Amino acid sequence: MTIWEQGLTLDVSIISGLSILCAVILYKLMCRFSTVGPYFDPTQLKTIQNTSPSMESTLRLIKSRRSVFPRDLSGDDVTRAEVETLLEAANWAPTHARSEPWRYTVIQGGAGVCDFLDMVEEWYSEHMEELPHTEYQHYTKKIAGCKNLWPGRVSHLIIIGMKRQALEDRRLPEWEEICATAASVQNMHLAVASSPDLGGYWCSLTWARSFRDGAAMRAYCGLENEEDRVLGAFVLGKVEPGKTVKGHRADIREKVIWK
Repeated sequence: MTIWEQGLTLDVSIISGLSILCAVILYKLMCRFSTVGPYFDPTQLKTIQNTSPSMESTLRLIKSRRSVFPRDLSGDDVTRAEVETLLEAANWAPTHARSEPWRYTVIQGGAGVCDFLDMVEEWYSEHMEELPHTEYQHYTKKIAGCKNLWPGRVSHLIIIGMKRQALEDRRLPEWEEICATAASVQNMHLAVASSPDLGGYWCSLTWARSFRDGAAMRAYCGLENEEDRVLGAFVLGKVEPGKTVKGHRADIREKVIWK
């Protein structure tokens, strides 16, 4: 056998070996993506990519959503990747004219939560003479409880903002923008419910409403227009192991009229 023939034989052997390897890989891929066995139908790829959750699984997720309060959180850290996933879910809320008015400010860790509460406390100390006595009394009771519990239990505070006019050339009704922001928070809350060790709730911050609705809070959240709104905060953390939270709703038939 000549040197040329030996080289040709080697090339053929290599090509044959690579062909067999590719065939094996392709076969395994076909088995992975096929829903009926090892015989691959290319049209199934589109079906798999576009598969939506079933009605049953969606309803089960919605019904599993709970408000979990700081007393039932462990104090363990939620990772940045987890928080970013929650924010991505929030970003896919329905929105009129694609205005996407929701704005979020993320406060990280117990030290960050403590700093935020200190800022609220400092503001109230400076403005206490300007506030109704009943409001200030309510605030003092709530801030004491929050400062005692939140820094050791809460992983993140996600301040919920709403940009009043997110589109330069179009001004939508305020109620529509509030609803869009609320839907965004619900998306985030459902994403929390899909993770068994995450928990949290939407705190309206009504106990600190004078600060929440004021210029200092807007500036803190990067909201430049006085019509922009802060609608509270999502209080987020890891659920204490073994904790369960029950839910209840009255029968939907009591709330629906059919015509």
